[in-house]
Amino acid sequence: MKLRAALSIGTSVTLALLGACAEDEALGPEGGNSPVGESTSDGSVSSSEGGSSSTDGGSDLDGTVSPDATADATAGADALADAKTDAKADAKLDAKVDAPVADAGCTPPVIPALRILDVSSQTFGSTYFAAQAPGSPNDWYLVEQNGMVRIVRNGTPLATPFLDLGAAMGNGFGERGLLSIAFHPSYANNGRFFVMGTPATSSNGSFAPENADAVVEFARDPGNADVALPTKVQDIVVLPASDTNHNGGAIAFGPGGFLFVATGDGGGGCESDQSGAVQNTSSLFGKMLRLDVNASAPFAAAGNPFAAGGDARVYHYGLRNPFRWNFDGNDLYIGDVGQNAYEEISVVLGNGAGKNFGWPAFEGSVGGTCAGKTLGGPAPHTPPIVTVDRRGGSTSPFADYNSVIGGRVYRGTAMPTLAGVYFFADFTGGAMGAVRNCSGTFSAPAVIQLSQVPTPTGTLATISSFAQGLDGELYVTYNSGTTRLGRLALQ
Repeated sequence: MKLRAALSIGTSVTLALLGACAEDEALGPEGGNSPVGESTSDGSVSSSEGGSSSTDGGSDLDGTVSPDATADATAGADALADAKTDAKADAKLDAKVDAPVADAGCTPPVIPALRILDVSSQTFGSTYFAAQAPGSPNDWYLVEQNGMVRIVRNGTPLATPFLDLGAAMGNGFGERGLLSIAFHPSYANNGRFFVMGTPATSSNGSFAPENADAVVEFARDPGNADVALPTKVQDIVVLPASDTNHNGGAIAFGPGGFLFVATGDGGGGCESDQSGAVQNTSSLFGKMLRLDVNASAPFAAAGNPFAAGGDARVYHYGLRNPFRWNFDGNDLYIGDVGQNAYEEISVVLGNGAGKNFGWPAFEGSVGGTCAGKTLGGPAPHTPPIVTVDRRGGSTSPFADYNSVIGGRVYRGTAMPTLAGVYFFADFTGGAMGAVRNCSGTFSAPAVIQLSQVPTPTGTLATISSFAQGLDGELYVTYNSGTTRLGRLALQ
């Protein structure tokens, strides 16, 4: 592995792992193909990007990745579209481009031997998102791509689903389907929660139109806290129908109690389905939205940077397929699935507003992979802290990435030496990465081979999402075909 020169830009440091130049590869869940890897109606998992491709990273996490046939099919289709669009541009990439590297004094974290301890002995189909509701430390809510949300209480799944949106999600997901859930900070009292998804073929239209990326509010049944009322309360955001991949997929409440929503670029290759939308702050494609769900529609939070001259809901722009991302306090970490050459992790420290992450003018820290695409909008490019080169011939330890899965910063107590370390993975890649924040500059990533992480049934094969428990510990949904929920622990 060759780590090249270093460059620090403000609080953002880019680390690129560059290898030899090569032809475009097929991406995973997103377009690399997409991570959303939720499962399909037949039980297969799709990546975040299409649902079937990997997170987009090679698969497309811009579309959802599916660990199984669905993931492969979606990833392949998304990768093919991207490859046709970008083959010539990618072939011209200069492998000798300097890759910014972190301050030499910020060394990679030392990672002890890890293992997975299962939360439940049960397996689940196509589950790529897990969360706990405020005030419910014994319950995990598992979001299945097929539209089911299931409660696992003290390790045992409840017989009745918490929410059943199967008819609304349809089938043949790829990167589509139900992708995430977020509970209102006062959920214990008001029962309000929100889900994000993209209806697929044969949807009944009760959630949103087919291929429309949507965030919808539901409510807990006031007579039974273990189930939700079946009819939506209201639409929060509904994007126009677009291609089947690059649907974003994660929502979360963040600083100020606002709901943050990450959207994909609309799909295709080099934002071909919604050309010009990502760098246009009046469009909702390829954005991070900041919403006040306690206000009236369209729910734009006060203080958003583009209220004048753009859409007042937009907080950041320039994203391709941010399948999985999270806050650590006020710091935002985004895993953005790349197209055919690079995966990236971007960070905004202190919840600064109005960042431009560069797509499609930049893929990772490298410009020009989409010929003719330029920066737009009012903000300059904010480069990523990690750029993974996954082109053929790359010597990066993460060269097999296809759809990066943005992870979490560890804030638990069971592994004190890992406090403050950010973990990430890929829908199909064979290693986790771990990065240390040195007061605003970032280390090169440490490499954790999944094959060296034992699980109750073997060794870790794939990671489809990270979650932080109410206990601060780090949890993962893992392996393909059938999904398990486990906690990262010391061996």
